[in-house]
Amino acid sequence: MGSLINDCDKWLFDSVAQEVNKLAGITAIIYQFDQAASKRDPLWDEEIDTVYKKNTKGVQGVECPVFFKDPDRTAMTGEEGYRLDRISNVFIATKDLEDRGLRVLVVGDIVKIWGQYFDVTESHKAEGNVSDTGVCTSYTFDVVMRTKALPEGIWIE
Repeated sequence: MGSLINDCDKWLFDSVAQEVNKLAGITAIIYQFDQAASKRDPLWDEEIDTVYKKNTKGVQGVECPVFFKDPDRTAMTGEEGYRLDRISNVFIATKDLEDRGLRVLVVGDIVKIWGQYFDVTESHKAEGNVSDTGVCTSYTFDVVMRTKALPEGIWIE
């Protein structure tokens, strides 16, 4: 298929990925876990103070344009209650992550879309690979929002 010529082709593909997210996507707030700034209990090895990266105004969460698919619904009912998982994918341009000082999302990060919080469960470069060079212009993140209720919660309004 060809290969990249210097950084010119990468710049072109990055700009296309960013433009697609701006035109067809929405703005999400990414809460990226900052492990270095968070504190853990030395005895129990549990989180004491969880810190997420802050935006330029000093508020937790960084706004970023993303392309988001409507979530699929998976419902389960059992002895422990009723659980509804909304599973979807989020596509983010690599350049958008770099411009905002964010790393590739990992398990533990949170994405707020449509006023709802989705947990990141997996990240991969399944989309946006440029030819056979190994260069990636966008990342795909699997996200899920889980809700739980008591078994009788289905019947009570």
